[in-house]
Amino acid sequence: MSLLATAVHAFKWSLLGELGSRVIGPLVFIVLARILLPEDFGVVAAATVAISFSQVFWDSGLARGLIQRNADDDEELANAVFWANLALSALVTIAMWLAAPALAAFFRDDRIANVLRVLSLQAPVAATCAVITALMQKRFDFKRLFWVRLVTTGGPGLVSIPLALAGWSYWALVFGVMSGQLLQLLALWRLTGWRPRARINRRRVAELAGFAQWTLSSGMLGWLYGWLDAIVVGRFLGAHDMGVYRTGNTFVILVFGLLFSPLLPVLYSLFSRAQHDLARLRDALMTVVQAIALVALPIGAGLMVLGEALGVTIFGTNWAGVGLVIGILGLSHAIGWIAGANGELYRAIGRPHVETSTVALMLAVYVPIYLVAVRDGMQSFLWARMALSALALVAHVMVCRYAVGIPPGRWLRACVPALAAACGAAAVVHWVSHDAPFTIARLAAMGVLGFVLYALAIVALERRFLLRLREIAKPGPQPPAAGNDLHSRGTS
Repeated sequence: MSLLATAVHAFKWSLLGELGSRVIGPLVFIVLARILLPEDFGVVAAATVAISFSQVFWDSGLARGLIQRNADDDEELANAVFWANLALSALVTIAMWLAAPALAAFFRDDRIANVLRVLSLQAPVAATCAVITALMQKRFDFKRLFWVRLVTTGGPGLVSIPLALAGWSYWALVFGVMSGQLLQLLALWRLTGWRPRARINRRRVAELAGFAQWTLSSGMLGWLYGWLDAIVVGRFLGAHDMGVYRTGNTFVILVFGLLFSPLLPVLYSLFSRAQHDLARLRDALMTVVQAIALVALPIGAGLMVLGEALGVTIFGTNWAGVGLVIGILGLSHAIGWIAGANGELYRAIGRPHVETSTVALMLAVYVPIYLVAVRDGMQSFLWARMALSALALVAHVMVCRYAVGIPPGRWLRACVPALAAACGAAAVVHWVSHDAPFTIARLAAMGVLGFVLYALAIVALERRFLLRLREIAKPGPQPPAAGNDLHSRGTS
């Protein structure tokens, strides 16, 4: 119980950091969507395919190894990771600069080349931020990370919105991203006392390389897993449809990310501290799965029912089809988040190859189905995407049984009550709102109705689990200080 209580304490600050970014960020996003056109977002999304791939090297490589390794020489390890990442980011920048024309030719849009070349300049900045952030996460320093997120959230909006109003089209998005990355580096540098030293310990880099090669492989496959759908849409349906698809998907990610993104770094740090207590990790994982299902499934069902109304209300008439994207991908992401913490557990116990193998297997299924489905248009592609999300969840459950010994029946017991309550509430909302003209007030009323119905059902079905969550969330001992062993503070 104290392990989960420690996670809850850190999660509060991590959540506050996400709240700051997820409140301001969506507002900026919606304002920009009202000013710019879908193809502007499509051009930047195509360039971001390559940028997000480059980020895998420092977000999932040595920086992950820095968190996972329990050692007393954090400063020396961080220094080694910093210089290795910086050298790698310089090579990545050069590679993206040279590959820009090829990427533009792939998506059949010459504008993408210059956008990618400008965005590639942020690679060394992002690599530096990843090292400092990893060091702070390892020390459970989520309080200061909260201030970093708060300071750097508003910067891109202050740059991109005036540029969009001045007619800079997709360049407004580009310079907004660049300004946000620079602000993050300045804030991390200002709030932390860590500074790199000129000397690099090659032995330390070699020690982390074994772990990093698996997390890096997993990160690369995860990048392809996350971007494959947009790549296929952009290649076969064009920049306009890619803009609609990525914008709808981004909206859904913002909704789920508000609650769940802050949880993952906390879980990874916590699991790494207790990586040798497998029985306790099983219980912690299933508690997290059940809690995620309680939140994710009703959100997904609500987006499915109200997606069209949300698309019209939020994005306006220029974004035809975005409501369908929001609805189907909303339910798809809800299904996917049920197993969202599995990868953190595998990496924390030193078995990142488990997630890598699972993602590789799923991609072998995803690629041909995507290529077939996209030929029938966006709607067919979206339904295929949701079916694959359900299939992926089954695969993750079976792999979890093999990797850590959690039987599928335990997953069913964790998720069925939330699924039943969410489906019931969504059915009532759909029946009440069917063919009715939507206004903002009516949309809000439907959301409240669905929430009340779901809450009543969950209180009846999951009362014992809700009481347990309340006990876990009660104020307790503070997290252990940096460098202290978790078990020396008492974990029973």
